[in-house]
Amino acid sequence: MSKIVFFSGGIDRYGGTERVLSIVSSQLSRRGHEVIIVSMCGECKSHYPLDENIRLIFMQAKGFAKGITANLSKLGKIIEEEKPDFWIDVDIILGLYTGLVRKKHRGMKWISWEHFNYYTVFPYYKKLRAYTRKMVCKKSDCLVVLSKEDEGYYRANEKIRHKLISIHNPSPYEICIPKGNKKKIILAAGRLLKIKGYDMLAEAWGLICEKYPDWNLVIAGEGEERENIENIIQEKNIKNISLPGFVENMPEMYKESSMFVLSSRNEGFVMVLLEAMSFGLPCVGFGCKAGVKEIIADGETGYIAEPENISDLAAKMELLINDEEIRDQMSQKAIESVKRFDINVITDQWEDLFKSLV
Repeated sequence: MSKIVFFSGGIDRYGGTERVLSIVSSQLSRRGHEVIIVSMCGECKSHYPLDENIRLIFMQAKGFAKGITANLSKLGKIIEEEKPDFWIDVDIILGLYTGLVRKKHRGMKWISWEHFNYYTVFPYYKKLRAYTRKMVCKKSDCLVVLSKEDEGYYRANEKIRHKLISIHNPSPYEICIPKGNKKKIILAAGRLLKIKGYDMLAEAWGLICEKYPDWNLVIAGEGEERENIENIIQEKNIKNISLPGFVENMPEMYKESSMFVLSSRNEGFVMVLLEAMSFGLPCVGFGCKAGVKEIIADGETGYIAEPENISDLAAKMELLINDEEIRDQMSQKAIESVKRFDINVITDQWEDLFKSLV
């Protein structure tokens, strides 16, 4: 078994990256690997549950770009003391630190695990991210991205000196066979951010809601875009739409809904689609970058709309609203399809990667 260190920007954060890290690291730990999570920021505990055998080391850094010399010194000491077989950056920008300290620690294998697609535009550290990406592609032992689509973007735009592979994120839920208690609910879920496109979803629903007064659109989540979405709903007089905020029991929401809709402008890998499909929900979504087309099989487990095409999204929702038989067929296919993302399947891929690097 191997000694594996995951290097996180902040394991105490409430985010998709940290959630996936908790799932993958815990499963590796349960399989007998020695797993350590080094958290650059934060000083308490993981927001998400971890296997009891995982050790946490908090560097207590003041920020990514603050106290750089001290941060490098702390990392160097951690590597010297722990002597990991594999060091995994959980976000490619952390490679800026690992690339510097690794010069003195050639014995460990360095893996960079990127959680955003190649074309994601960040509001901060743009030039630094671009520099770090090129450095990681040249100097790390392996770059792991989340989809075949994104792997293609890297191969087309960067010089990969060593290994580049895609490993999907695992589904966080076990498969739940749907029962006959479905309501006429179209569900969307996630943080209310501009990138999630709920403004477009509200407008798409506004195009068809008058035709289907017995159907409701529910957007579960909270965030900075709430006021903008509520203004659109009011200005356009959109009926049967609700924003309940953060939902404590999402499994129940999935169980009672009839379909799921994704309206994102951009994604790294769409965990909510895996969640929805685990509960047998047919899905409608924009075919945005990246990974949506690897999760939704268009015409089989759901429908893919043209990116940011509001009328096309509305039309695809209508197809499912009007055909209960198709919804049932897609529900069964969704359950079969999502088995590809079972945590054991994904962990096997990580272990195969470790073996290939030794």
